[in-house]
Amino acid sequence: MTASHGSRVLAGLAAVVLACAGLGAQEPPPEVTRAQFDAWMTDLSNWGRWGDDDQLGALNLITPAKRVEAAKLVRTGQVVSMARPIELQVLDDADAASANRKPVLMGAVRNVFDIDTGNGYFWERYEVEYHGLLVSHLDALCHVAYEGQVYNGRAFEEVATVEGGCTAMGVINAKDGLVTRGVLVDMPGKAVTRADLEAWEAETGVTISSGDALFLRTGRDIGQQGGYHPSLIPFLKERDIALLGSDVPQEGGAVEGVAIPIHVFTLVALGVHLFDNLGLEDLARTASELGRWEFLFTASPHAVPNGAGSAMNPIAVF
Repeated sequence: MTASHGSRVLAGLAAVVLACAGLGAQEPPPEVTRAQFDAWMTDLSNWGRWGDDDQLGALNLITPAKRVEAAKLVRTGQVVSMARPIELQVLDDADAASANRKPVLMGAVRNVFDIDTGNGYFWERYEVEYHGLLVSHLDALCHVAYEGQVYNGRAFEEVATVEGGCTAMGVINAKDGLVTRGVLVDMPGKAVTRADLEAWEAETGVTISSGDALFLRTGRDIGQQGGYHPSLIPFLKERDIALLGSDVPQEGGAVEGVAIPIHVFTLVALGVHLFDNLGLEDLARTASELGRWEFLFTASPHAVPNGAGSAMNPIAVF
């Protein structure tokens, strides 16, 4: 990740944080100080839990037994995409000629179409910058560092370089696919706290547990905002979630001096991969109709060597 790209991503995510923090609830979420956040980064860390050389992080929690239990959730066979539709930006002839040298907008997809009518085939080439605020994607563990380190204490400057990409902690480690129980919390327009999730569990009868993929619908697609509040951090550790996602880039509040605290804590301290900018409207509608908030979750990241993530179309199966 280049410095300019990183600054654009952080600026965009910080803007989302500020928008979310300004929402306010009937009772404001508890403040999280930088000192408290740093203590959590140490006290709640998964570093060394699965060995000093581990690169899977919390994916270790998705055991074969967990996958089998998740598969048992399939009853009706209904499938729902969890991705946002991609808006393509078609290149003109001049752009197409130099597309491999032209930067794309953050979160944009550009493509080139061609057709061979004589031989009867059509082809296209896509150029996508998926990190950002628009494209549904998975963040690998090398994507974000804190105080110079990524997950398991590896030095960021050694793991991620412009020349070599992510030489460790990359998305290639998830190439065998992600299969586990998915849990959808449909709670639009607020910064979600521990109290919110515990009340939701009591109401739905669903308990968030080890190895789960936890998803939050904030209502982004209908003009609302929200996200995971930083005070929720101990809950994420206690429940041992394996994956975290939302229809926004996660952040439902800020910590002074830490622009993206949920990204930092989950990726760096817990080793939890993140799904940003999902499309959860159809999933929420289906879950509501069925009265079911748990499902078989599947996702297949691209096996990109040295990649910091992957554009994604995750699938929920009911």
